[in-house]
Amino acid sequence: MNANVVRYGPRPPEARVDHEIDATKAPIATEAVTVTYRTDPEIVAAVLPKPLQPAAEPLVRIQLQRVQIEGRPAFGSAVFSVRARHGDVHGDYPLFMPQSTEQSVTGGRETFGEPKKLAEISVDRDGDGVSASVTRLGYPLIKVTGRISGPAELPPDQMNTEFYFKFLRAPEGGGITDPHLVYGEYHRHYELLEDIDGTVELGESSLDPVADIVVREIRSITWCRRRTVQVGRIVEPVPQEWLLPYVHQRYDDVALLAAPWPEPTRV
Repeated sequence: MNANVVRYGPRPPEARVDHEIDATKAPIATEAVTVTYRTDPEIVAAVLPKPLQPAAEPLVRIQLQRVQIEGRPAFGSAVFSVRARHGDVHGDYPLFMPQSTEQSVTGGRETFGEPKKLAEISVDRDGDGVSASVTRLGYPLIKVTGRISGPAELPPDQMNTEFYFKFLRAPEGGGITDPHLVYGEYHRHYELLEDIDGTVELGESSLDPVADIVVREIRSITWCRRRTVQVGRIVEPVPQEWLLPYVHQRYDDVALLAAPWPEPTRV
């Protein structure tokens, strides 16, 4: 280290690179287990802030992934989302986006407004056997197990949309700052897609109540290998009163952290 350089000091223009944006512009290599299931329409309606509205069918999508971004160590990532629409644009609204590294959490939350939290994520394949899970603060939340049953038809290259709300809690308390609706647009190329004959289990947790989004009918479980380019853009400002009832979806309630918790339910 150069003794004359203070690394917390200002950086020159050429060094002010947003590496989070750079990373998502390069193809992101992913191996993923994806579960799609139907839940109750009133459940989806209850979790959507305005201006989002339920889609025609109350579908839930769970993705548990091993992610490799060039120049970074591989990490675990998951997305638990409900199907929604914004006007004529259909997409997924994530309720829970656990990640295995701090860098993935902070980059996604602060850049795109993704509701990311630190968690333990496992995605494993041994021959035709597949297992994937999410555990957070000692609570098993998602568990998928099964076996590959055969190849599925490769989808064409596609763009999938996720809806995020970018905001921060106000330092004075009782509000949030400058909320905006963001489209996360995922341009995906599939290299492999296989069907899985398996099961999904959702665990109970006061902070991450995924069990409330009940499973009524599993539509599909798949294993894929794909490459993705992510593009984020602000679509419109959102009145803070629309989002205030839903802030707990992103931030852990410290009162719940301090209260005695029930023993974790194994899944």
